[in-house]
Amino acid sequence: MRETDARELADRLDEEADDLEHRSDEVAQHTKDAAQEWAQKRSDPKVPGAPPEDDDDDDSDDDDGEGDGWDDPEDEDDDEDE
Repeated sequence: MRETDARELADRLDEEADDLEHRSDEVAQHTKDAAQEWAQKRSDPKVPGAPPEDDDDDDSDDDDGEGDGWDDPEDEDDDEDE
């Protein structure tokens, strides 16, 4: 591989990494905005389907915890071994 080819490849990869970082930041901001919007809706009793957080604590005792919403990928409980 020629030195200029390696530099061109490195430049393209740097540009791609910058683009991916930018898109990752956009997704993170979108997620943060959605979480804030959801919290605001949950605090408004007029919004149907958005129960206050206190109601979730009461319901969690009645089920086995399966299928009760979004699973945070950061919370790994070794579910993959099951």
